[in-house]
Amino acid sequence: MKVTPLDIQQKRFHIAFRGYERTEVEAFLDVVREEMEGLVREVTELREFRDTYDERMRDYRDREDTLKSTMISTHRLAEDIRENARKEAQLMVKDAEIKYQQTLERAREEKLQLESEIIELRRQKHHFLEDMKKMIHMHLEMAHFEEGGGEGKAEQPEAKAD
Repeated sequence: MKVTPLDIQQKRFHIAFRGYERTEVEAFLDVVREEMEGLVREVTELREFRDTYDERMRDYRDREDTLKSTMISTHRLAEDIRENARKEAQLMVKDAEIKYQQTLERAREEKLQLESEIIELRRQKHHFLEDMKKMIHMHLEMAHFEEGGGEGKAEQPEAKAD
């Protein structure tokens, strides 16, 4: 049974022969009531303090959980950034290698084309020089023929096989 200060104040005892001194009992009950009121106030204050403390602890735990979650997220984000940077670097290297190979292949093709053109130009030069030699030889023959007064038949240059 819970006893309150009001219960103590309102408690009445039966008067009996050779009982306790009524004023002493009432004075004692007043002291007990006052003490009990003080204790009730103290308990109430302690409960309020505990409730406040519990609330603050919940807030701190929530903050701690939030911080932990933030740190984990930040760590994961940093790992993702590192991994993405690594992948991007690999792609850049691979792309550079592909471009290098393409450039090298174009250079090889251009070299082959130029070599082919050089061979063709040398062949054309050779034919041009041969034709020029034939023409010079023919003009020399004609010049000798004209100097000699047209005697004899001008020799036809022999056609060389190409």
